Amino acid sequence: MKKIIGLLLVIVLCIQGVSVLAVHKATDTKLMQETISLNMPDIIQRDDSFVFVDHELATSYIMEPGEPLLPRITKVYQIPLNAELASVEVSYSLFGQLRIPDLIKPSPKAVTDGSNEDPYVEPNALIYESMNAYPGTSYTVRQVAGLDGSTHTRYVAVTCYPIQYYPASNTVTYADEMTVTLSYTDAAETVTFPDEYDLMVIAPEEFRSALQSFIDHKNMNGVSTYLETVEDIYASFTEGRNPREQIKYAIKDSVETKGITYVLLVGGHIGQSHDWYVPVQYAHSLDEEAYLSDLYYADIYRIEDNETVFEDWDSDDDGNIGEFAMFELDIIDGAPDVYVGRLAVRSVSELDSVLNKIINYEAEKADDSWFKKMLLIAGDTYPESEGGICEAEIDTDVSASYMVGFNHERIWASLGTLTDRFDVEAAFNDGAGFVHMAGHANPASLVTYPQGDKEKENKIIIMAMYDFYAFPNVNPRLTNKEELPVVIIGGCHNSQYNVTLANIIDGIKEYGISGYFFSHPFRFFYMEWVPKCFSWWLVTNPNGGAIATLGNTGYGMGIPDEEYVTGLDGWLFPRFYYHYGQMDRHNVGMAQGQAITDYVLEFDINSKGKSEDRQMVQQWALLGDPSLLPGGYS
Repeated sequence: MKKIIGLLLVIVLCIQGVSVLAVHKATDTKLMQETISLNMPDIIQRDDSFVFVDHELATSYIMEPGEPLLPRITKVYQIPLNAELASVEVSYSLFGQLRIPDLIKPSPKAVTDGSNEDPYVEPNALIYESMNAYPGTSYTVRQVAGLDGSTHTRYVAVTCYPIQYYPASNTVTYADEMTVTLSYTDAAETVTFPDEYDLMVIAPEEFRSALQSFIDHKNMNGVSTYLETVEDIYASFTEGRNPREQIKYAIKDSVETKGITYVLLVGGHIGQSHDWYVPVQYAHSLDEEAYLSDLYYADIYRIEDNETVFEDWDSDDDGNIGEFAMFELDIIDGAPDVYVGRLAVRSVSELDSVLNKIINYEAEKADDSWFKKMLLIAGDTYPESEGGICEAEIDTDVSASYMVGFNHERIWASLGTLTDRFDVEAAFNDGAGFVHMAGHANPASLVTYPQGDKEKENKIIIMAMYDFYAFPNVNPRLTNKEELPVVIIGGCHNSQYNVTLANIIDGIKEYGISGYFFSHPFRFFYMEWVPKCFSWWLVTNPNGGAIATLGNTGYGMGIPDEEYVTGLDGWLFPRFYYHYGQMDRHNVGMAQGQAITDYVLEFDINSKGKSEDRQMVQQWALLGDPSLLPGGYS
């Protein structure tokens, strides 16, 4: 079957309320019109100072620190990738008005996981004392090139603000009904891609022989797979400005000439050096100078002047890729156009071991006795916050709500089922199909706290690698063998796969022996010297561990207390389970890629002065085969 770009579909993200959809065809333009009935907003008294405004159809909230926290509704539509968007209009009717008893709660700021920083931001006086409506605008529109499953499409995200706040009078107005009207012009010809291959493997020539059994396995199970070496790419795609862009052009070519959906990058550091088998792209944010981002390789197209063009992450053409600074910002698309994963192997022997693990895992259908089990491992991520909320427990529970038909084992600090690392090891060793665990992390450990441990005096180690202070339990004793989960890990730097022993020498040179080991900044304890990061250690464990991991290469970030699930880690990670459990996106890379696309459509990742939303999607790395079928082939 041909993969046709732009199958005309409409995704309605809001599943509650009355929604009437009509599609009209004219001679030159096509028209979509959707009318949505809206109920009255909910006014919730959270404390003595502020109220919280909510709405049953809210898909997210305005989260500008210090500004009123208000619900918004994003409607997402699809038009052909090569179409031309003509217009979008949103009209509201049947307005009501409510006087509220207190000021609307100001949005908190994002807080890095593990930080003691107070998320509270004082209300912005320019807004809270204003006679003008907030946010003032009634809707915004963004276009994104991406995938719906394996079909290339153009998404049109219409973010609607049916609730307006008048701070001076402390009233809100709301609409009872809104109508979204979208028109577009089709291209003269429908674009089709070949349907020759599903998976492109990119690796050095050195790995060719080791990869052949994996390629044979994929082809035998209906995933058409081929290898392209980095050496051949460098020789053939000379238009790229550097090796990374050459690889990206090769992926683009394979999308357009072979119809690939997945890309597997095979190669991390060469041994414990700083050199790479397959090069990496670093991204940048206001919070972190540089972090690994394989999303660069997945984000092939962007919409520019209503046309689909190559996405180079250099919108200002200054040669600096993926900039996000106070005065320099590259506008990026952010939605995957292929689903990318990486095997960050450092040798042929490590590659052999990981490939055998994947082949054996997928070769037979898993037994439901272990595969239909999901582990939820969490505690109080921000115990110093005032709300007393166990954020990660709430978040893992959201993930579980999407996994219907699975048994959910809650290893939570609040239940007393999470007291130390041995609780986690025992649960892993019993086997599971999926794990969502979250807390504070570095490249070698994940920890959390009991509920309300404001002084952080009772740290709970969830899992730690290279922990010589815990001798003889230096590494987790995992023996789950073939009963391997797909693991999502929330926290900082758990998937920072550029760690290397060479960082010890570099660190001593930069900070001195004192600054590296014994005084500020104590760089040794950043754990960037470990031979493998937390996530990759799980994948490469020969006795069990994980079959694939998804985690942050940079800072994990969240919003403490009740708002945790409204953005950042708390919003993004459960979307993986939504797409796997509710939308039947059963390949790991597809479930992750659709979650990233959802995030990009819901949150503006190019908002000046606020880089955390962009960092969230850029740093979420899949260490594993993106075409992996959890539970194996039947």
